[in-house]
Amino acid sequence: MIAYVAGVLDNLPMPDGCPPMASYVIPPDPNTETDIPSAYVWPSRFEEDRDDTKSGRSMPRNTGPGTFSGVKVITHNVDIYIVWMGANDDPLFPGIVDAAMFALRTCNPMPTVVTDPYNPNVTTQINDVGEVMEGQIYVRALADQAYNRYDSLLTVPVIEEISA
Repeated sequence: MIAYVAGVLDNLPMPDGCPPMASYVIPPDPNTETDIPSAYVWPSRFEEDRDDTKSGRSMPRNTGPGTFSGVKVITHNVDIYIVWMGANDDPLFPGIVDAAMFALRTCNPMPTVVTDPYNPNVTTQINDVGEVMEGQIYVRALADQAYNRYDSLLTVPVIEEISA
């Protein structure tokens, strides 16, 4: 699921001739200095629910491996840290963030089936990537005050349905 989100952003075209975005499934390095827009995709919070009150589904508890009792829903809050270095008077960074948000809100197909990278025998279905997004942009001056470090934190809920 995290790799899917990172894949949506990797090599994403950027506005105004800026190099395409590079995307990583690792927590961000706080000392990263890059003139290539970079996205670090990392899971933060999640909630797994056997009784999905949003859909009205309810199911009995699973009795063990290999048994099926229905579909459970996991809501993952995926944090996407976007980092870029630019001139202190460059207005491009909000456009970089907007390009990432556009890619997330329009990624298809949705729902989509993904394979667990740690257990290739397990597939799940993810939904609603980019349907809800929350974000914030930060600007910090670098030692060379002609340049700024631009950061954005996007939190994007991703719904994962698992057979349980």
